[in-house]
Amino acid sequence: MGSGSEDPAISSALREQLLQLSTPASKSKGTILFRRGEVCVGVFLICKGKVRLALDAPSWAFPPRILGPGCVAGLPAALADSPYSLSAEVVEDAELACISQRALCECLRQNAKLCFEVMDILSHEISSTRSAMKQKAPRSIGWR
Repeated sequence: MGSGSEDPAISSALREQLLQLSTPASKSKGTILFRRGEVCVGVFLICKGKVRLALDAPSWAFPPRILGPGCVAGLPAALADSPYSLSAEVVEDAELACISQRALCECLRQNAKLCFEVMDILSHEISSTRSAMKQKAPRSIGWR
């Protein structure tokens, strides 16, 4: 999970829907988009640049991930209506499409095909996380 290439980019159909709902934003390197534990206000579609997702402290269980163009930051929190579980920082000047949680959820309620795509993205994220945990787990825990 260490590179943006492992995070699936969204389809052109979902990208177009999100862009229609979005507010564009330019963010400089070092900008914090959200911090772990903050109330979720929405998601960020990365159009240009890179964003790092990470826990606040280094962790073998969840190494930082770099997301690039076509990836979405904040999706799990937005769909679960829960606080962000990770922090997001711009690591390369970025052009973002900011979509409110409400607009995202309403869009998905109205379009089952896009909803299934988002489910695929989330299942990939869960699978990648489990895989990373198995590879990096200390031997004393007994992970297989």
